[in-house]
Amino acid sequence: MKYDWMDYSNIESIEQLNEALSDMQFEGKCCKSCKKEEEEETDKGASDEEKEEAHEDSQQKEHYEVVYAKPHFDNCFKHIIIFTNNNDRKENKTLNNIYDAIDNLKKHKCEIIPQLHVFVAAEVALDDDDNLLSISDGDETYELTDESNMDTLVFSRLGVQGENQCEHIVKLLQDRGMLVLNPIKYSQIACNKYETAQLLKKGEIPQPNFALMTKDILYNKEECETALREVYPEYDTKDPDKNKDLDFVVKILDGHGGTGVMLIDGKRLIAMLQMVFAIDKETQLLLQKKEEADGGDIRVHVLTMNDKQVIMAAMKRVKIGGDFRSNVSLGAEAEPVKLTKEQEQIALKTALISKMPWCAVDIMPLVKGSNPKLGDNVVLEINASPGTDGISDVIKFNFINILLSELNDNTTFKLQDKIAGYQETCAIDFGNGDVEMLAKLDTGNGTKATSVEVGEYTIKGEKITFSINGKEYTFKIKDYSNSLVGNVTEKRPIITVPQVTLGLRKMDEVDLSIVKKRNKSTNVLFNRELLSQLGYVVSPSQTHILTPETEKLNIV
Repeated sequence: MKYDWMDYSNIESIEQLNEALSDMQFEGKCCKSCKKEEEEETDKGASDEEKEEAHEDSQQKEHYEVVYAKPHFDNCFKHIIIFTNNNDRKENKTLNNIYDAIDNLKKHKCEIIPQLHVFVAAEVALDDDDNLLSISDGDETYELTDESNMDTLVFSRLGVQGENQCEHIVKLLQDRGMLVLNPIKYSQIACNKYETAQLLKKGEIPQPNFALMTKDILYNKEECETALREVYPEYDTKDPDKNKDLDFVVKILDGHGGTGVMLIDGKRLIAMLQMVFAIDKETQLLLQKKEEADGGDIRVHVLTMNDKQVIMAAMKRVKIGGDFRSNVSLGAEAEPVKLTKEQEQIALKTALISKMPWCAVDIMPLVKGSNPKLGDNVVLEINASPGTDGISDVIKFNFINILLSELNDNTTFKLQDKIAGYQETCAIDFGNGDVEMLAKLDTGNGTKATSVEVGEYTIKGEKITFSINGKEYTFKIKDYSNSLVGNVTEKRPIITVPQVTLGLRKMDEVDLSIVKKRNKSTNVLFNRELLSQLGYVVSPSQTHILTPETEKLNIV
């Protein structure tokens, strides 16, 4: 399989890397006419000097908070969809773990028991009719409405990558704001060993020296020498005998489970490459330096959410006798492991730059002092579709139950980015049906809550009452925000509404800051936090990308 590689050549920092990996990244500022109209609304808090000092501290000291998952039983999903190559739970160990996890939720009398929908990727079909998606593979059919996006979890297993129709369906589910493990684009990067190596390099993650090898590179003397010396600077291009102690790890780009990997010494390398390219001239290979492993490698499962990361589980995979590979699928033994502080930090940073909600980071401990430039550990791979059977056996707990219990708050989900206009029509459920309002989307707005214009209101004790479109609403005041509008500080009551909808994405239990009159062209001002929860990035020059145009609601 050939891949369209991302261009990392001009990326010099983590910030630029994250920007390049996004579908499209905007500053979140409005056009000039909108800028003139809108005044900045910010919460009164730390001074500019304090904020600047905090930023400098964070820049000087890169450290990731370490949080471990605690095995328990919880779930917020009503539906779980899995696209896989094999729907036989006896043969598909991860699928079997999902079934068992649901049974465990039933045994522990959890409030929400998900329905499982299993589709064979190669046979799946779609009927897309506006807000209704109907998915079928002949054996299973599931219809999704626009109300399903917050309570549906999607597992996109490795086989999806090669099935165009299935991949299209998964992208539609991502687009609707469903949590997909894992998004197609980032999974494809992780499934390409050369792209992964480039990603790790730009993220300054320790890894073995590497180089890409193709037939064109092999038969271009200058390019071939450059590639080989990227792996081993001491490689001798004139006398092959001098390279007999230089061991190369050779990998196909899309191999998994330890297949498509071999170890060969530098003396025989060129002959082997010539044979491979004679068989398949389109093959692309990754060459890596063989580092001295200290007894196998470590797989760390990491969950990355908007507000935190969690190390869900880890295991050490002990090499098979005589084999340099340590894949459990090839017969290697797995055992519990206590991560070092360095391994924890490497796993968290690697998972973060992968931009995948759930991934497994494969770390290889090195023999102490064998490569002082790298330290004590290197990252071998990022796995976008890790198996769950081996890790469940090691931790003596169904890994899927840990995953579900940690995904218990949809406001923290890391969703696939989607472009929105700087003005859109949103729907707010105040408890008696949706009210459509014109909203400004402002990623520069760091206020405590999204603000909404409701007109005159009354406060009695801890409750606030107001009317919209002739309907009266009463809410308990959750909190107050002190918002700075120009030079004036306004104290605004904060309430929690049942739901806010923007495009096809919804969010439950949303905090809103109440304003009598905005005196702007919109009724609602989305803050950065709600936009992040919904997964929207904002175009500074377009309006109504997601929704039909509407007039501002006249609030009396």
